[in-house]
Amino acid sequence: MAARQQPKGTGLGVQYVDLVPKSEWKEQPEANILTIDLPGFAKEQVKVTFVHTSKMLRVMGERPLADRRWSRFNEVFTVPQNCLVDKIHGSFNNNTLTITMPKETITKMPNVPETSKTVAERVEKLEEKRLLEEARKKEAEAEKIKKLLEEKEGIIRKLQEEAKAKEMAEAKKLQEEAKAKEMAEAKKMQEEAKEKEMAEARKLQEETIAKEKAEAKKLEEEAKAKEKLAEEAALEKSIQEKKSVDSTKSVSERVSEVMKSAEEKLGYLGEKEKKIRKGILEKVRGKDLTSEEKKSMVNIGVATLVLFALGAYVSYTFCSSSSSSSSSSSSSSSSSSTSTSPSSSSPSTKPE
Repeated sequence: MAARQQPKGTGLGVQYVDLVPKSEWKEQPEANILTIDLPGFAKEQVKVTFVHTSKMLRVMGERPLADRRWSRFNEVFTVPQNCLVDKIHGSFNNNTLTITMPKETITKMPNVPETSKTVAERVEKLEEKRLLEEARKKEAEAEKIKKLLEEKEGIIRKLQEEAKAKEMAEAKKLQEEAKAKEMAEAKKMQEEAKEKEMAEARKLQEETIAKEKAEAKKLEEEAKAKEKLAEEAALEKSIQEKKSVDSTKSVSERVSEVMKSAEEKLGYLGEKEKKIRKGILEKVRGKDLTSEEKKSMVNIGVATLVLFALGAYVSYTFCSSSSSSSSSSSSSSSSSSTSTSPSSSSPSTKPE
């Protein structure tokens, strides 16, 4: 069995391996038997046809191999002359094709020259050779057409793959752009929400601080007002206490205090006048007074009289004001006692 490999196509074609199967003729009295060994082939992959015009028997077949490779064969066999064509039959068992060609009984013509038989055989061989050449030519043309179709399919497939890759790239690009746009919008919205939250938080914080400051200021003002009221109340209380203490003193004590202070002032002024007078008398005895000293003596005398008059006036006005205040306080106390007396002096009625 021989095999040869066809040249590869330019596209994604199929590689064919030509197979020359082993064949054997067996002649029996009743029939001629042709056996062909086809290892690896199945019955469905083998085809047998009879060509009536040339009385040739064509056996062909192909089967797939690995890696886009196919094994094929195409053999032509000459049918014997004394064969019954209508009764040719075959069988396929154990990778062997057996074709049985029954014989017909023909009486041999006497006196037939041998040259005619030789010529007939030559003609038959020439016809067989011509048929083989035509078959191979047709197979070459079919192979060429098949390769062209495969190249065309490869180009179409390549264009489809390029178009598909281009569509996928564009779809991926659009998807990435949409995704980037969505992410940018989401980021922008997130930043805006964050800024809004921060602004609201800052506003609330400022409002809280302002409110706390206002409350603190209000509390401080209230505390100051309370302290002021407390101070005023304490001052008023101290004044009232002082007034009550002053009111408890008698008029005579006030008069005596005023007279005592007036006497002290008058005594101081008298001593000063005596000193001045003594100095003036000494100067008069010495007869060395100037005009300015004489004027000062007159002024001193006038000032002394004024001071005595002023002291008398002050004593009179103070005594009169103290007597009027004591009379008003006595009248107010009497009025308060009269206002409270009915409630206290109301007789209680007891049952007899």
